[in-house]
Amino acid sequence: MARTVSNAFFGWTWSAVLAGVFASLVVQILLTMLGFGIGLLAIDIPTAVSTPAGAGWAGFVWWAVSGIIAAFIGGAVAAANSPDQTGLGRVGHALAAWAVATVVVVAAAALLPASATSVASNLVGPTYTASARVVALSNAPARETVGASARAPTQAQIDEARKHFAYAMFASFCALLLGAGAAYAAGMATTGRAVAETARPLT
Repeated sequence: MARTVSNAFFGWTWSAVLAGVFASLVVQILLTMLGFGIGLLAIDIPTAVSTPAGAGWAGFVWWAVSGIIAAFIGGAVAAANSPDQTGLGRVGHALAAWAVATVVVVAAAALLPASATSVASNLVGPTYTASARVVALSNAPARETVGASARAPTQAQIDEARKHFAYAMFASFCALLLGAGAAYAAGMATTGRAVAETARPLT
């Protein structure tokens, strides 16, 4: 009796994953530009030393929500283009698109000489500004200016900046998990019937 070999892995294609990645990145970039337009992400690194730590949480909420939306759309595109329209195939492509998009965003922000007001750095989220604030307080103690005189930051200010950075990292971790959940939901929701209905030509 011949042994049946499962062909689940033979239904994999990187073209579907890349389609989801590009769709996710485009949505994320557009929403980040919109965030700049309405002033939620307008925090410069040179002024990050004197900026209150709580000022970045509005930007974080915008980044988290836009990331979840982008992950869902990217996951739906990847799942719709998956040659394997089983649940496992759709979800696998959707999660792969989310993972690749996350790595691309982090790598772009790490490699590019970006400022805190650039689109690339803000795609990473508020952790970029939070880390820049820690570096500015630790390495440039005379940058904080009060009136006409420069004053070195206190150890309490440096500790507060580090604590804020830790909170931002943990919150970003949770937001990325929610993005993975959105990609998973998109993979489950994009059924073969839905794909067929979308691909059917209009008459």
